[in-house]
Amino acid sequence: MCKISVEFVAEIQAKPEKIWDILADAESWPKWQGTDFVKLQTPAPLKKGTLFAANLGGMRWDITVLEAERPRSLAWVAKRPGLKCVHSWEFQEREGKTVATTKETMTGWMLIPLYFMARSGLSKTDSKWLADLKVKAESS
Repeated sequence: MCKISVEFVAEIQAKPEKIWDILADAESWPKWQGTDFVKLQTPAPLKKGTLFAANLGGMRWDITVLEAERPRSLAWVAKRPGLKCVHSWEFQEREGKTVATTKETMTGWMLIPLYFMARSGLSKTDSKWLADLKVKAESS
């Protein structure tokens, strides 16, 4: 089975609690993250077991939150026919700043014909998402 993994790290001039709260408010993603659709089945913020749908990377995904430990980590699994993604975020405070790490792994039979396009798209989407989170956290 094909597999793509990406990881990005950024230093953010904000407390981990603030960054986590921004990311866990999925309904606000369209205002800063670039998605045009997020629909939660339960009210925000995200918590373990939350189910929602979102357009991410140009595709509609069904998402289940796997981990939500404020302010340290947030992770979910996103699925659509032929693809599965596990996306995690970690926040560590160091010397008054936060080191934010995002990791994502995509698997599924649909990667076979789409491997190079999917690898490029996943990399661009996740690096932009982290950059947008940094801007949002540092400006608000």
